Amino acid sequence: MTSLPAVERALKSLFPPEVAVAAERIGLHDLASLWPEERQAIANAVPRRQAEFAAGRTAARRVLASLGHEAAALPVGLDRAALWPEGLCGSIAHDAGHAIAVGRRGAPLGVDLEPDTPLEDALWPVICSPEELEMLKGDTARLVRRVFCAKEAVFKAQPPAPRALFGFEAVAVTLAEDGFNAQFRADVGAFRLGQVLTGRLALVDGMVLAGVAW
Repeated sequence: MTSLPAVERALKSLFPPEVAVAAERIGLHDLASLWPEERQAIANAVPRRQAEFAAGRTAARRVLASLGHEAAALPVGLDRAALWPEGLCGSIAHDAGHAIAVGRRGAPLGVDLEPDTPLEDALWPVICSPEELEMLKGDTARLVRRVFCAKEAVFKAQPPAPRALFGFEAVAVTLAEDGFNAQFRADVGAFRLGQVLTGRLALVDGMVLAGVAW
């Protein structure tokens, strides 16, 4: 079984020191742990989604506590992302039986979590451009999964407003030894054409974590 402290150490390695992190196992928290406005947001969701949501909000409230902020609801915004208390930026992700959360006072940041397993080749051209695929050297199926994880983290690293919905084609990711560069191909939300964000990747117990901070 994956050690939660090991996951949190890996998370810490992705971000500057001021970023608080937390990890929880999905399935250990029920809807009673949620605030009323949170329960309302997932009242009609399937049990799996409810379990993911509850674990993610538990992790996020641990992040709030680490930042010296009182416990608070994190309701769902119009784009389904969590709305953090004023003055804080944060990100939540869940997969592979775990939910993770990161947060800080200041600039936006994003995190994602994926199983470190091969991704079926039918999805490669959905996630990567031909140029991105050309640059992947090695186990392409696993590397595309890591590009996906990186792009998801970049998507989440948006300020509270304006948030934009954009697809995988809006950003080009180049993987490095322990991280990635993400360059925008268009103006989307707060991001500008040509803007580059640098992120980090970490592998822990069959999972890949991606983090990016402005």
